[in-house]
Order: sequence, then C-alpha cells, then structure tokens
Amino acid sequence: MLPSKQTLPKGLAIAAQSAEFWRRMAPELTISDAQPRSTISRQSDLAHKEMMALVNDGFLHLEQPGMEADFALLATVVQRIVSAGLPPAFIGVYDEAWALAGQLSEVLNVLFGGKAMMVPNFSASFSTHGDQGVPAHRRRPRQGVFADGRPKSVTVWMPLTRATARNGCVYAVPASQDRNYGKPDPARADSSLLAIRALPAEPGDVLIWTGETYHWQARTARHHDDGPLTSLTWEFQSRDIAPLEGVLVDSYPYVPFETRLGILARQMPQHTAEMTGNPVWRAVQMTLANRYPLKSGGLRA
Repeated sequence: MLPSKQTLPKGLAIAAQSAEFWRRMAPELTISDAQPRSTISRQSDLAHKEMMALVNDGFLHLEQPGMEADFALLATVVQRIVSAGLPPAFIGVYDEAWALAGQLSEVLNVLFGGKAMMVPNFSASFSTHGDQGVPAHRRRPRQGVFADGRPKSVTVWMPLTRATARNGCVYAVPASQDRNYGKPDPARADSSLLAIRALPAEPGDVLIWTGETYHWQARTARHHDDGPLTSLTWEFQSRDIAPLEGVLVDSYPYVPFETRLGILARQMPQHTAEMTGNPVWRAVQMTLANRYPLKSGGLRA
C-alpha cells in the first residue's frame, strides 16, 4: 500500500526505467539476463496426489517443497520499496522474484499437462496492523477449471514472511464443500461455515488455487506480534484456453527486465485509491505503460 503522505521525486518516471535505479534501491539483489536454473522436481506419485488435491479441494498447499531463496531479504526489500512510496509489486524488477516462479515450472507443467503459460499478473502485498485484507471472491469464475476439474487457470501465492490468522493469512472454501464451484453462473460459495479452511503458511511454502476457488485474505488484527505479512502472487493458465488478459508471457520462466516493467505498469492502475492526487506516481505508470506495452499475441524473450 502506498503511504498517503509520501512525496515522490519528480524524476521517478524516468528513473524507474533504469535497471541502475533499482540496483541502487536494493544492491543485494540482481537484474540480469541470467535465466533461472533450479526447479522443484516432482516424483510421479507425489505429482498425482497434488493434482488430485487441486481437483478435489480447488487449492493446494505445498509445505516447504524446496524453494531456494533468501525470503527474509526479499521481504526486507519489499518493505524498503513501500517506505520509498512505491507499490510493493516493484519487487518484481529483480531476478530473485522471477526465479521463484521459475522454480515452480515443473509443478505447473504437471498441473497443466505441460501447457502452463504465465498471465501478466504479478503482484506483491505488504500487510500491517489493521489492513483490510482482500474480500472473498473467485478470481476467474467460469474460466477456472475444465469439466473434469483440471485447472484452466491458477493463482500462485507465496509468503515471504509467516502468514498467520492474526496477520492476514488466506482462507478458502474447498471445492468439494462448495456447491457453486464450477457452476455456469457462480455466486458466493454455497457451503457450511464449518468447511472454511484457514491456510497459515511459512516462508518457503506455496499456495496454489484455481480460478474458481472461493477465497479471501483476512483482515489483520489491530494488535498482534506476528509482524507484517509480505507475499508474492502470480497467475498462470493453460495454453488450451484463450489468453485471459489478451497477452501471454511466452518467455516464461525467464522474464526480461523490460517485460517486467510492462507487467508492473499493467498492475499499477489497480491501486486507484493510492494514485489519486499523486501525479508523480501516475506519471510512472503511464511512462512505463507507453514505453513497454504488452502487445496481444504473446511476449517473447
């Protein structure tokens, strides 16, 4: 969230296009042309169980699957970006953020039958005391699952800090308990309150849910000692359906710096409330969107 009284430098719209600007912001992280090398391998029996869990529950919780990252450092940089008056999603200019998505490529290919594609919807959150959370919703009603329950689209949510019931963890209604799951005209979840699942998670855990899954991120407690909840979010889809946002990132799992800026520029208008009365931030968004447009037909490295 953008601090309402933060004053941004007038030259930010130009500076944000420069990799050097971001390197000075976080010299501990990198911006390069190096492609991610590590990926989480899945044994066939485990991969089958994960697919069945996603089909039956609509979500999948991978507990410590072997992600390689300095999560504490990434969380620190997110807080540094927010303190500078910028959206937390600008952590997405750095290699380390996209390397995490790259590590999940084998998992995603199992879930999508080898046809996983990235939707240009990367975001990050930084929730503190009294944050309002994310209202209950379905991300992609009618575009979330095929008739047999296999995913058309999924959200990948990864905490950089502990996610607890007090600092705003994710809650979901299991697909098997939601009578509106996958319906042609899905409204709110039709389920008993007893079916609701809290999904606390640790740094290194990964949550994946389909576009049909009814879920939300809880409002944080006004007084707690669990620290801010910092997280990263990506969206993926099957190549067998039309691009959900008109564009697919064909270069996944490697995303070039210029494409990262284009993706971030698309996300900034979602923060309309914070943009109001802040012409510098609006200039950043418009400059990046005009300089790095995401054209239909796919993005290639």
